[in-house]
Amino acid sequence: MRGLAVVVVRLLSLTAMPPTGLPDPTNSTIGIIQVGQYTLRRSLECLRTRDDRGFKMNFSDYQTEAHSTAQLDITTFKGQLELLLGLQSESGALSRIYKKLVRDGIALDSQTEKIGEEIGDLLWYLAMIAQSMSLDLDQIASQNLERTSDRYNRVKETGPPLRPDFDSGYPLAQRFPRRMVFSIQGVMKDGLPHARFAIEDAEPNPFPNGQIQSGGKLYGFTYGKEIGDVVNDNSAEDDGYRFHDAVHIAFMAVLGWSPVLRSLLKIKRKDDEDVDRIEDGARASDLEEALSALLMAASEERNRFQKLSDIDGEVRDLIRRVVGKLEVGAVPIRLWADAIHQGYTVMNQLKANNGGWVVADLDKGQIQFYRDQPTLLRTAADALPPPSAAETDTRGDPDPGKSARKSPQARPKIRWPWQRKDRTV
Repeated sequence: MRGLAVVVVRLLSLTAMPPTGLPDPTNSTIGIIQVGQYTLRRSLECLRTRDDRGFKMNFSDYQTEAHSTAQLDITTFKGQLELLLGLQSESGALSRIYKKLVRDGIALDSQTEKIGEEIGDLLWYLAMIAQSMSLDLDQIASQNLERTSDRYNRVKETGPPLRPDFDSGYPLAQRFPRRMVFSIQGVMKDGLPHARFAIEDAEPNPFPNGQIQSGGKLYGFTYGKEIGDVVNDNSAEDDGYRFHDAVHIAFMAVLGWSPVLRSLLKIKRKDDEDVDRIEDGARASDLEEALSALLMAASEERNRFQKLSDIDGEVRDLIRRVVGKLEVGAVPIRLWADAIHQGYTVMNQLKANNGGWVVADLDKGQIQFYRDQPTLLRTAADALPPPSAAETDTRGDPDPGKSARKSPQARPKIRWPWQRKDRTV
């Protein structure tokens, strides 16, 4: 009890004079040797008075002062259990207020003070639970904001959205075109439904005459030529997974990332041997395919991701576990949710129509389904700025993979290029 009084005396000494209604600790012990929420309330009044004079209270200060009022031994199991039960009790008290509002039609603003008190009691118990686990509320609050900012868009966010850019600094022949048209058509093979995948148009296109062959290897893509093998659902039921390339297209359009499509389109970033091996290599492609299969399984219990809210915390945590060590691991999870939602929307449309066309726009971060073949790229390309000389220069080498090995200093390495400083949010 004496220690509690000392704490209150110290708090009161922060101000030039005690707050109105609080006894002077140097003259009286009445109102000081109190326990629980009364003392905490008085302590906070002292801090609040100081706050009016420039002192800014933070969660750590609150946690420290709240701990000084605790009448429980929070180091024991019994004390920790009492904290949890107290938290549940105060949560129930807050729920009862809202129950009365619904049942009796009481105006919400008439209960503002009472609701504030209940929230304060909840905060006290939360602070004590954190204290019992040697956790700091300031750090918890900061990590929570970081996590929610990663997962969800800010409601009043202004400026153009930040688009990942993993292609900056590479020759045009090693970049994803900014706009593309893909055909994904349903076909029958061996008596089973399959899907055929091809690229039909691209802007800009560094391979106007189709693929380039050099040293026994092919680079680039050819319009209308099948990319990859025709695929089926590989399932006992017709779930439409044969159209899952729409999800890879969405990854490319929204995230600027898809090792699978880089491999199929043969536009790997050969100028950087580490990026070619790690980020565009077979393991990264396998991880993307594995993630696609895991998402398909998760979608069965989540409405086929028809809404962004269907992509819940469990799915978002799964993404981090699968691709967290790749370059795309730095991309905010909220963009992943957007990519998954768009990809499944288009995949469901492809299944319903047994195929169609998909337009990908990397500048807008969007993909769109067309039942009939679109012809919009030629007009949409007019809005693109003309490519710079650096972008169009392939240094006269038909093999896009040789230039970097001849000149390792030709361009700086960009490990997280989507965080370019010349982009504003």
